[in-house]
Amino acid sequence: MSYVPVSVVAFATITFTVYRFLDARNSVNCIPGMRPLFSPMSLLGAAFGTRWWNPGLNWAWVWRETAFFNHTHDVISVVPLISGGSSVYTCSTDVARQILATEGKTQLFKPRHIVAGLLLWGENIVAASGDHWRRHRRIVAPALTSKTYALVVAETIATYKEMVEGESWKAGEDNLVIDFNRLPQKLALILIAHCGFGLPMPWVDAPTENGLTFGQSLTIVTETVIPRLIIPSWLYKLPIKRLRLIEQAWSGLGLYMHTFIESRKAEQHENTTDPDDKQRGDILSRLVAAMYTEGKLNLSEQEVIGNIFTLMFAGHETTAAVIAATLGFLAIHEDEQERALTEILKVIPKSDPTIDDLQKLPYLLACFHESMRIYPPGVVVVRELTDDIAITVKRPSEETIVLRQGTLVIVDMIALHHNPATFPEPEKFKPSRWVGIPEHDVTMFGFGARACIGRKFSQIEALCFLALFLRDWKITAPIAAQESRQEYEKRVMGKAGLTGLAFGVGPLSLKLERRK
Repeated sequence: MSYVPVSVVAFATITFTVYRFLDARNSVNCIPGMRPLFSPMSLLGAAFGTRWWNPGLNWAWVWRETAFFNHTHDVISVVPLISGGSSVYTCSTDVARQILATEGKTQLFKPRHIVAGLLLWGENIVAASGDHWRRHRRIVAPALTSKTYALVVAETIATYKEMVEGESWKAGEDNLVIDFNRLPQKLALILIAHCGFGLPMPWVDAPTENGLTFGQSLTIVTETVIPRLIIPSWLYKLPIKRLRLIEQAWSGLGLYMHTFIESRKAEQHENTTDPDDKQRGDILSRLVAAMYTEGKLNLSEQEVIGNIFTLMFAGHETTAAVIAATLGFLAIHEDEQERALTEILKVIPKSDPTIDDLQKLPYLLACFHESMRIYPPGVVVVRELTDDIAITVKRPSEETIVLRQGTLVIVDMIALHHNPATFPEPEKFKPSRWVGIPEHDVTMFGFGARACIGRKFSQIEALCFLALFLRDWKITAPIAAQESRQEYEKRVMGKAGLTGLAFGVGPLSLKLERRK
């Protein structure tokens, strides 16, 4: 008789699980798809990584060639058996536009649990939805002007020269650079700090009291967002070196950001005494000024901190990842490197480039865009529907599907940009596919009103750096003996995943030879 209660509990548990699963499947109209144990977007799903039994956060890349039933379906559903909510994924540009193009009218919003990592420091422009997003955008967007972009060019040139001097590469020799990715990452951080926030940073880090620079703290923080969400705060007090380092980085980054705010507040207070002294127009100045603005454009200090963190991260990790990938591909595809070099030498044979010069480098920009297509830094665009939406799909057959209010819709940016129906031979590096393509069809920056606000900043920074670098240095891939270029590309460029909060190729090693 002792087994009766256990049997009842087991039966009730199984019944509830089956009911819950069927209800979740019905909520997405029984659209075919994956039925994993955990939702890929849940903490458990992310923690276990991509396995045959668990998609994880990296499934879109690992299974990119067979995803969406070999790309025969525009949409699929994901209904977890144990943990996490159901969702609908799309790999179709057309479906993504249908959902996101009118986002300002349909009032889509970002679920709080999905953007939890971006909210650890406070509300911000990337995580906000609806009117809250519009408020943040009206404060930040005016800082991105033609004056800002001209400064990006000037600072990219100066920082590039600092980098070459600081790295001490030798002319006339092959310089093997291990983990090349760290260089564009450092460059991009310096540029967003200086041009976006008015915070000059040297290429060679100065020693600090707590042993971590702002850049080092930011890097560690972005790489440990998921552990920070999972690990309880008391564990960071244990004598475990890695946990202590994480805590040091998080607390140190907070101190840095508070210092930035206080310094800019003092500067703005001093400037108010002289009406002829013009206020700075950078992002940090506008954020701090919003703390003292009444009405709809007011920000709390925590919101200012949230925006500093998010824009610093978004402004450097994403661009840096694509710059590294671009040089990795050009090192393998030397014919593409030569074509880009010919264009560069025609426009800027010797002098430093101007912003007008950069507009005359369409093929170099195409190389950057193609690398971004293969490795889109933002892997997913996630929205929750606040109303029913009817979408038209073309595959496997043309039909209209109604997505219900409350449905979690995920635009899979990796699957979308590896969809052979849109991009033939998606695994091949073919920059020519972007030549002459209108700006609004460059979909890696997102869709609709909420496309990347730093799009032009990123493009100008990348073009300027790539032009200078390729003009001065011939890059080659350190291909192993008895290994073909195709095998090297598959082995090295095939290793990609989340680096911090952005998606990109793994650490690259490149050979550099100074051009004569």
